[in-house]
Amino acid sequence: MAERSRVKFNPVTKEMEIEGSESFVTATLDKLQAMLSGTAAKKVAVKKERPSIKTPKVPKTGTTRGPLSKLVLTLIQSSTEGISMAELKEKTGMKESQLWPIISRAKKLGKIKQVKRGMYGAV
Repeated sequence: MAERSRVKFNPVTKEMEIEGSESFVTATLDKLQAMLSGTAAKKVAVKKERPSIKTPKVPKTGTTRGPLSKLVLTLIQSSTEGISMAELKEKTGMKESQLWPIISRAKKLGKIKQVKRGMYGAV
């Protein structure tokens, strides 16, 4: 059976219990006494340098992202009177929570406009 070594400390009573092999107990006790007397060596954190990997920055072109965004944009721009959120959900199969960011971004970019509440059309 594997031998268990442990150090228990009770912060209320300030009692410490060290269990384990004789070498573990003596080594741990020596470390604790050195810490209490202030002669313990301070550890210095060594900062590891990461290799610099530069990722190319993609310039913002003012477009919506991905094929689903283009599908939503095409559906909105091709409707003559505008298209409702319910129709967009039905035609794309996307959730409303997926459509909102696409519509919001397209509105900010000036690609579509809000015809009325819940209806979007071409600019």
